[in-house]
Parts: sequence; structure tokens; C-alpha cells
Amino acid sequence: MAQEKKIIMSKNKKIIIFSLIGLAILTGVTVVLLLTSPVMNEPLEGDPALDGSVTINGTPVADLVMCKRAESEAVSIGVTTPSGDYSIVPAGESAGKVNWTVAGLENAPLDTGAVAEAAGYAVDFEAVDVVIELTDSAELEKYGLAEPNTVIKTKFSDNTEFELKVGDPVPNISSYVYVTADDKKVYTAMKTKTDCFLARALDYIQLTAIPAYDAEGGETVTKMTVERVDLDEPIVIESLEDEENEDAIQVYSYRLTSPYTAYADLKDAPNFIYGLFGLTASSAECTDPTENDMALTGLDNPNCTVTVETNKKTYTLTLGAAIIETSYDDEGKETKKLNGFYGMTSEVPGVIYKFDGGSIPALTVQPQEIMSKLFLMPYIYSLDSIDYSDSENRKLSIGIETIKSADEETGDIHRFTVNGEKWDEQACKDLYQYLISASGEDLYFDEDKGELLAEIVYNYKDKSDGVDGKDVVRIYASNTDRKIILNLNGKNLYKTRQIYSTQLFKNIDSFLRGDAVTLTY
Repeated sequence: MAQEKKIIMSKNKKIIIFSLIGLAILTGVTVVLLLTSPVMNEPLEGDPALDGSVTINGTPVADLVMCKRAESEAVSIGVTTPSGDYSIVPAGESAGKVNWTVAGLENAPLDTGAVAEAAGYAVDFEAVDVVIELTDSAELEKYGLAEPNTVIKTKFSDNTEFELKVGDPVPNISSYVYVTADDKKVYTAMKTKTDCFLARALDYIQLTAIPAYDAEGGETVTKMTVERVDLDEPIVIESLEDEENEDAIQVYSYRLTSPYTAYADLKDAPNFIYGLFGLTASSAECTDPTENDMALTGLDNPNCTVTVETNKKTYTLTLGAAIIETSYDDEGKETKKLNGFYGMTSEVPGVIYKFDGGSIPALTVQPQEIMSKLFLMPYIYSLDSIDYSDSENRKLSIGIETIKSADEETGDIHRFTVNGEKWDEQACKDLYQYLISASGEDLYFDEDKGELLAEIVYNYKDKSDGVDGKDVVRIYASNTDRKIILNLNGKNLYKTRQIYSTQLFKNIDSFLRGDAVTLTY
């Protein structure tokens, strides 16, 4: 029994010892977190940090506070960097806090959070540690402080100043940097506290040039137009969602209407259409551009203009001159590299941005990359008639009449005729299904074509559909292989297997005899 008590007491002692160690570690972590917080709270009266009893690495915390003033006392914050000088200035107050802006960019779309962060550290800056107390100002050079990378000079309403000089990164500690305020002491500081002072005034401009589309609000693209100097005709894609075909199964959402008439591919086209939303620039290059600025960046005569119309608003992206980066090797050989394009958007009209060309597919996309191989699928009841003729002198005209019903449960009545004679509805639908099943296997845009084998004209009830109210499909023999050419509205689009036209002729004969139509080929 005594042995059992001894064991229990031993365990209890261990628990107590480990608890004390854990408490000590937790207390130390808490102190470090409090003392290295980016912005310290105003010390309370009697705070041991003020009398030097609290230290970090042997340095009193009070000695690490390089500046601690209220933002409302600051008159201006001047920033000098290798890329230029600029000033951050107050722009009034709201909710008891100072609003900040960049002088000269008051009307630009600034990243207000970035500006506020820089202003906060300009008036309330705390170092991590004291590196050395200097006896000779020449020693500043060892820390990159003789000719500092960045200088922040904050002027206060009482005519005092706080000048912070930022030097080199601390070796082996990439998150720290050397700083000084009086050239007498060198400190280390968190690099994030100095990196927030950006290289140029223009770097504070927000880079979101076109916002994300409002999916939750039901925003959808109704039309997209791409005009480019290398295109003879623009690429135009239009939504099919508004077609009033209540009974139709909507397979495709978009259709190309220029330079070819064809359905837009179900996968690639939506990615292309919606890819412009959320467009972010690499950098801002100019605000309130003059005519000369527009000419220098090629935006007075753009290489590419993309217009996206939605059910809520219209967005425009204009791209000007390419930005070419030139470099030379040790032998003086010149290398040129595309480094982006100058551009502007309708959402931020006063800013010329630099865009990474790879983020904008509209710069290079070709129509055939976003075309579906099923190029024409009109809804049968949107048609007034279908006219067919071929090289073997067969001709027929299928008439489609729709009689609207007042009874929703009964539905509309559809009547079909062939060359003016009443015809079986299902037989007409089967032939129609075969006609639209022609699928392009190879893209073909050459003008060369052989004998005209067949012509199918789809006449729409709504004369605004198609081209002047109709779409004309012509099937030609190929002069170069055993295939046929599918031509829509006068333009060659695809090649496909010859068996399609062979089976088409057989189906026309079967249809006219009243026999079944074969739906495959």
C-alpha cells in the first residue's frame, strides 16, 4: 500500500512540474506575442514597459519603440524609393479614423487598405531589436543605411519629424531588415513593416480591372465581341438562352454569329466567355492619360478590343501596344521577350494598366477553337419550312405549321406537309433529325470545293433568325480526298465522311416512298 502511494505521489509531482513548465512557456509566448504585435496599444500608467523592467533580448521594450504618435497628428508622409518619390496625405476622417490617400492620385481607385497600412507604420513604428550603437556614421554602410533603399519622413502638426531609413535585409533572416532613425542606432525590424511602403505611387492603385461576374445575382453574358487587327471579321458569340422555344431541349447556350455561324463548344466557349471576369492587371502605368500617353501606349489605335454584354451591364477591355523587354548576353546578343500589353477597361477608365498577355485568351483565340462540331441545330418548331435539293434532281419542301392551343394541357398542334401534301409528323421529324446530325470531323476553311451534292435551306418563322431569316447548308464533294465539305451560309466550315451524303440520298428516297429513315451513318 505504501508503495502504491509513493507511485501516486510521484505521478502527481510530475504533473505539477510539467504544469509549471507549460505555464512558463505559455507566459513567455504570450509576452512575445504582445510585445511584437504590429501596433502596440498605448501603455497604461505604471506599465513596466515604460520603466525598462520588461526587455527583449536584454533591450528594454521602450527602447524599441522608434515612433509612437496618433495618426491625427501626422500632416504628411513622404516616401523616397529607387523608383520615385511620393507622399501619403490625410484625406479627412470617418468614424473617428483618419482616411489616407496618395498625393496626385486622389481620384484614382486606390487600394485604401494598403495606403492605411503604410500610414499606420509611419506614425507608430516598433523595432525588433537593437543591433548596435554607432560610434561612426561610416558604419551605416555595412547595413545598407548610408544610401538607404527607402526613406520615410513623417511630418507632424507640432513641426517635429520622424525619419525612418530602411537598409539591407538581415543575413539569413529574410523576414528582418536593418533600419535607423537617427544614424546613431541600428535596429532590426519586421520586413513587412517596411515593404508596405510600395516602390511607386502607382503601386497603390487597385489592380482588379474587371470585377468577378455576379453569379449569385444572376448575371449572365448575352453577347461577346472580339475585334483584333489580325481578324478580317470580329468574333461574335451570342447567347441562345432568350430563344422562346419552350418545348425545346436547350443543348447549346451560345452560338458564334461571326465570322462563322456555328454553335459554341459546350466546354471551351464558356471558359473563354467568362474568362474576362475578375481580370487583374500586373501593374498600373498611368492615370488620367493624355493624348500623348494614349499614342505612346498604342491605345489610340488598339490591337484588340473585347466587349462583353451581360443582362446587367457592358464591360470593355482595350489592349494597345505590346511591351517588349530587351536583354543582352555577355557577347552582346540581343534577346526580346514579350512582357505584356498596355490596356484600359470601362470599369477603371482613368488608368492605363499593364496586362500579362497570357491571362487574356481573346488576344490569340481563333474562332475554330471555340466552335462545336455540331454546327447547326435549329429547333424544328421555330422553322416555317425546310427546302431540300440535290445533284440527282430530287427536290422537296417540308412545311411546318403550328396551331396554338388555348388549352395548356392539350398543347399546340403541329401539321407537316411535303410539297404541299399532308405528311406523317414522325417521318418528318426523323428526316429532320438525320439532316442536323451532320458533324464536322475536320475544320476546313479553304475556299476550294468540288461538286455541289445537296442543299438544305432552313426557313425560320422569325425572320430575324439565321441570315435574313434562313440558314443554308450546302454539301460539296472534296477535290482532295474521299470526304465531303459542310458549308454554312456560303462559308466552308468542316469536312466529314462521305458516308453521310451517301446515306442522305438513301434516306430521301426512303422518306418519299414512306419507308423508315436510317438515323445513323
